[in-house]
Amino acid sequence: MTVTNACAVRRPTRGCRCFVAALFMLALSGAAGAQGISPGDLPKDGYKLPGGIEPVVQLRTYYFESESTSGKETEAWALGGWLGLRTPWYGDVFQAGANYYISGKLYGPEGKGGTRLLTSDQDSIYVLGEAFGAFRFAGQTFTAYRQLVNRPFINPNDSRMIPNTFEAYTLSGKQDDVAYTGGYITKAKLRDTDDFRWMSNVAGGTGDQAGVAYAGMTWNFGKGGSVRLDEQYAVDVFNTFYADVRYPIALDDKTSLALGAQYYPQTSVGDEQIGSFSTWGYGLQAVVNHGPFGGQLTWTQTGTGYSTQNPFGSHPSYNSIQQVDFNSAGEKSWGIRGDVDFASLGAPGLTAYVFYVAGTDRLANGTGAPLPDRNETDVRVDYAFAKGTLLEGLSATFRYSWLHEDGAAQTGTQLRAYLNYAVSF
Repeated sequence: MTVTNACAVRRPTRGCRCFVAALFMLALSGAAGAQGISPGDLPKDGYKLPGGIEPVVQLRTYYFESESTSGKETEAWALGGWLGLRTPWYGDVFQAGANYYISGKLYGPEGKGGTRLLTSDQDSIYVLGEAFGAFRFAGQTFTAYRQLVNRPFINPNDSRMIPNTFEAYTLSGKQDDVAYTGGYITKAKLRDTDDFRWMSNVAGGTGDQAGVAYAGMTWNFGKGGSVRLDEQYAVDVFNTFYADVRYPIALDDKTSLALGAQYYPQTSVGDEQIGSFSTWGYGLQAVVNHGPFGGQLTWTQTGTGYSTQNPFGSHPSYNSIQQVDFNSAGEKSWGIRGDVDFASLGAPGLTAYVFYVAGTDRLANGTGAPLPDRNETDVRVDYAFAKGTLLEGLSATFRYSWLHEDGAAQTGTQLRAYLNYAVSF
């Protein structure tokens, strides 16, 4: 029985359809949220295939429904995940891995595409998203061909059924408290497609096809402190530099404060395939945790010249939330968030948060014309079944958001409800 037939009995309200779909998902299956596989040592425990090969199975089902501030509706429900294999390190030098991603259509009404669970035409997605060979020597790991890359502005953006993956040639390693990585990325497969396209085309360029050269490092210090630096040069498109710092302060045995700051200038380069521009963004963050409760205050601002661009992954801004990134040209935004971990309150595995962000002083790219102010409120609830229980590895997530824009026809709403199950052999 499909959702289409169930809803055809009598046209339920939009809210009813959302609730029914979420219940069906919970009844089917559906955590862990690992994005795929990467080079590394295999776990000592766990089932191995002949030859010591590790099987990886992640199941996921996802329902998404939204209605924009202009009234456009998108809706889909998908079932899938990924199936992968990873070899041991042969001779302690070479490892291979492959991962096949599936986002199968369960429900996707015509004219409501755009959820990014399926293709824009509401078709299923089947793709060999990862297929890599890795060599390690002298503490370095060189990885070639289809793989995950996870850096600011270039990352899996694993917020739908399947993540972004990349055709790339990368080198990574670690020295004491400093981890580093870099390489050249030729192509990307985004969340809603089975095609690998040149990075310049993914960014919107129409000239000669080109990739992205990048280098990044992370220095971890103290108890939770870190500094990240990244340089990402998209040939003939734009260059992005990124820096952030996080500094934790223990106030007492139950209370901690963490201060953060980030900065990311961008400028067009070479043939300037998406136009000539120069812009920047910065953010400030303060996070307080006391027992099971947490809270944070955030501030971000974008340069007046252009919106900051993130075609290769999720935006790293502190105020990038469910529907919008609050990264328009000239935009100033502030946010407030509250978190609760219910473990010490009698409900282990249950967490929730509410996040509100408001943005002002937005400008249109190119013309500098003023754009309406906006604000968004997000609610998220997660439940993960405990280790050692029958449903270990299963988690459920419910997310809902409201987006208000001055002068818009209506409030934009978005529902995300999904289940993940990391199969243990």
